[in-house]
Amino acid sequence: MKLRVAFVSIALVLGLCLDLSAQSADAISKASTSYYYAKSSFQGEELWAALDARLCAVSVATVNADGSPNAAVVIPGVSKDRTAIIFGIAPNQTSENIAARKLAVITAYLYTPSATEKLDRNKGARIVVELITDPALIKRLAADNKDKGATEKSTFMRIVKVLPLG
Repeated sequence: MKLRVAFVSIALVLGLCLDLSAQSADAISKASTSYYYAKSSFQGEELWAALDARLCAVSVATVNADGSPNAAVVIPGVSKDRTAIIFGIAPNQTSENIAARKLAVITAYLYTPSATEKLDRNKGARIVVELITDPALIKRLAADNKDKGATEKSTFMRIVKVLPLG
């Protein structure tokens, strides 16, 4: 399962690398032009509930300054208003990339080998996110999500788009 998540994350990072000069959600979404797993992907509240319950393996894909891919495992939360992903991240290459380029792709993957239906065995989603830098918004999100462990030192990333796994 971890190997599969790593491959999906690297593929997404390569999508991030497509156009570093024009960072946008569209540059990230070009990682897949066809969605082969749309029917088995999490959508809406099902995705947020799976993340809140810590059911998924989760990675974040970013781009290094030289354009090479970077992937890290994270344990995110979802803001109560469902507008942001929240996580704590130590000073490292991933946090540097997020601060510098403001965009990332979070991949959530849940493997249920005992599921009867094929579409229920592999579930997940990709979440395109953008770093929130507005101090007032960070303060509000931290206060609103204090019971989830959020503080003003947490990393808050606005949910730009939710995409199928690939």
